Amino acid sequence: MVSYQGDTKYLGREMVALAFDIGTTSSAVSYTYLYPDDYARANVVTRWPGQPESVGSSKIPTLLAYRNGECKAVGAEALEHVDDSYYDVAKWFKLHLHPPSMIRSNQPPPYSSLSGASSFEIPPLPPSVTIEQVYADFMRYLMVNVERSFEETIPNGAAIWRRLRDAMVIVLTTPNGWDFTQQAVLRNAAIKAGVVSEEKAYDLLEFVTEGEASVHYVLAYSRSKTWLVADTLFAVIDAGGSTVDSTLYDCKSIEPKVVLEEACESECIQAGGVFVDRAAELMFKQKLTGTKYGEDDYIADMVTAFESRTKRLFDGEVTSYAVDFGSTRDNDRANGVIKGRLSLSAPEIASTFEDVIKRIMDNCLNLLRGRKVKYILLVGGFGESAYLRKKLTDLFESQGVIIVTIEEQTKKAAAEGAAIWYTKQSVAARIARTALGTGGSRIYDPKDRAHRERSSLTYADVDGSVKIPHGFGVIIRKGTRMAGDFTIQKFFHAIVRQPEDILRTWETSIIAYDGDDAPRWMTDANGKQSPYFRRLCDIEADMSGLQKTLQLRHGPQGPYYMIDCTLCIRLGGTKLQARLQWEENGTVREGPITIVPGALE
Repeated sequence: MVSYQGDTKYLGREMVALAFDIGTTSSAVSYTYLYPDDYARANVVTRWPGQPESVGSSKIPTLLAYRNGECKAVGAEALEHVDDSYYDVAKWFKLHLHPPSMIRSNQPPPYSSLSGASSFEIPPLPPSVTIEQVYADFMRYLMVNVERSFEETIPNGAAIWRRLRDAMVIVLTTPNGWDFTQQAVLRNAAIKAGVVSEEKAYDLLEFVTEGEASVHYVLAYSRSKTWLVADTLFAVIDAGGSTVDSTLYDCKSIEPKVVLEEACESECIQAGGVFVDRAAELMFKQKLTGTKYGEDDYIADMVTAFESRTKRLFDGEVTSYAVDFGSTRDNDRANGVIKGRLSLSAPEIASTFEDVIKRIMDNCLNLLRGRKVKYILLVGGFGESAYLRKKLTDLFESQGVIIVTIEEQTKKAAAEGAAIWYTKQSVAARIARTALGTGGSRIYDPKDRAHRERSSLTYADVDGSVKIPHGFGVIIRKGTRMAGDFTIQKFFHAIVRQPEDILRTWETSIIAYDGDDAPRWMTDANGKQSPYFRRLCDIEADMSGLQKTLQLRHGPQGPYYMIDCTLCIRLGGTKLQARLQWEENGTVREGPITIVPGALE
């Protein structure tokens, strides 16, 4: 189904870009075939196996059914295996990828269990199946179906697909709170699925945050020319299944093209729709405990009915609602079950939203504090909730803020928005969400109090200098504005005993600090590391080209070698890129670098 058409003709080479939005509860795919001197168009896949043809929805359930470690069904076809004991179903698996910084800074909303304990358990992955394998199986399924849609929709589509298959760009959406570690898992999964080759993966895979993809979708469909003018400050709230991403944008221009810049670091909290579903599940269990309708199968049917209809339509205005979960034979009038429908009061349903909506509103207030915002664009699956819209309108209407929404409940904004993003790329600058730097030693200064406190950690280097380990050298500070060509250089001065110690492979780690103000040290005076530091990735470089620049020196411990080089890091886009530079006989030389992502914790 063709949805979006650009307003200017495409002037580049013939190519195809696919956009995968793999959400916590539902997913979608869009694609664009770009041909010279033609308008860019975004197509959405609306036919999926197991889905009635009359539905025409781009959304499919993010589910995979496994048996003995092998994927047997995906999407709508996996639904029938959810309660089948012979199958292990992977659901909400996206939660397994959330980084420690998200989990540490914002625990999921607290839901009281029947025992009174607060708990939110992420559904486990099927036995012997890794998170990378789940994503690979899901991407393989998406790829098969987008190929079929492309061939059926685009004239001569099969021939075009075969001709351009190995050069297709794949755009993957991610929450604001994800970084290069999560990107690496998705990249490896795409390689394992055969979506891209290992040699071309870094060049052909693009990443865009769900919030940024959504803003492109909203600008395309909300008649933005009626409200968006230069110098407009607006927020995008992407309320999804497991996260809510909030981003503040400053519109720099609208002609000849829309140019946006992030006004501050974006936010990402765990407060999506699945937490409302879990709260509803616990409410059903408490309400029906001791009855046959309190059994797991009935509760599961109630949660499904609640998620698909009640959660979206509930607005708090009607005094009672019904969750249509069973047949006319299901009756327990004393507990509110009449002809397969569970009757609930408005306060009961509102209670399932309470914690999540409070988190979202607090997050919005924090993002907008001290700023004059004209519009809030509300998108995402949970953004379809009438109750969430009402609560945000009640909160901000008195402040003169208008809530903008898109009435397209059969679509996923991020999927189509990601394809539009690839063709337009309207965001010219982003704000660093965290501080980045490198660890290293500092020369001991007895006049510095922090140095004296760490005197027990000192050691003598081969050049005779006394040093303290665990220093943190900031490369990029949190809140730094990064334009598309943003590049920063870090000078390195290395000392080694033997040339072979450095001429083979040189390695350093890029460290992220998730707090507000990055300290000078990664540890306290006793050597204990702060929990706000984490290894983002390792940078590895072949230093053999620097052999002619080695400088032989002599120190108290004998001869040693010194080498100088510069690490150039580009971070203006959505991927980290790096090069190594050094000077040889007055000429600047440059070599490639391998980026090894940090491991999931």
